[in-house]
Amino acid sequence: KGSGGVVQEGSRVSLQWVLRRSNGYFVDSSEANKFDPFIFVVGSGAAMRGLDEGIRGMAQGGVRRMTLPVSEGYTLPLDRSGGPVPSGFGPRRQIERELNKVDPYNYFFLEIEVTKVR
Repeated sequence: KGSGGVVQEGSRVSLQWVLRRSNGYFVDSSEANKFDPFIFVVGSGAAMRGLDEGIRGMAQGGVRRMTLPVSEGYTLPLDRSGGPVPSGFGPRRQIERELNKVDPYNYFFLEIEVTKVR
């Protein structure tokens, strides 16, 4: 539960995030990237579809854990995918491998904290 502004269509939000594979294996996080937040406008297409839909209604300071099917997460090529997209080679390769699996039960865990809503 948060106590600040509520996320809605057109809100500019800042997020801290942690990404894991379906087996719980750590992929990347904003903490691993010097706490650099993922900033985007809700509904603009800059975020993964599942993330964009999943944060609506959250309040500033709120924390949420999401289970995103691969189809709601990243797309190939990663450079054209909605974010947060890891910048390191290792995390990007892990995501690409998950996307190339033919497994309908494959998903990502995404833990987010809304740090700012404008």
